[in-house]
Amino acid sequence: MQNMPEEARMEKETTLAAEVESLLPDFVNSCRDKAAVVIIHQDAFAADYQDDEYVLLGKAIKFAGLYGKEVHIIGKNRETLKGESKPELLQ
Repeated sequence: MQNMPEEARMEKETTLAAEVESLLPDFVNSCRDKAAVVIIHQDAFAADYQDDEYVLLGKAIKFAGLYGKEVHIIGKNRETLKGESKPELLQ
């Protein structure tokens, strides 16, 4: 894979940040927080298996990487949609 010029990379990062900031403001705030890890439930993205949501998840992960954050994905498929149990956070 060929490296892109610095200017092009910066432009792509700016575009990514603007999109994630507009679509996922709470996630952005978590990434800007002091914690080293951002925890999300897997149902937050593509709970009904939408392709655009898979892409958004990838963009969210790349955005977190801009801030040096680890992303932990918790929960079971469609867990939050069933309403049967509350997901437990990592202790």
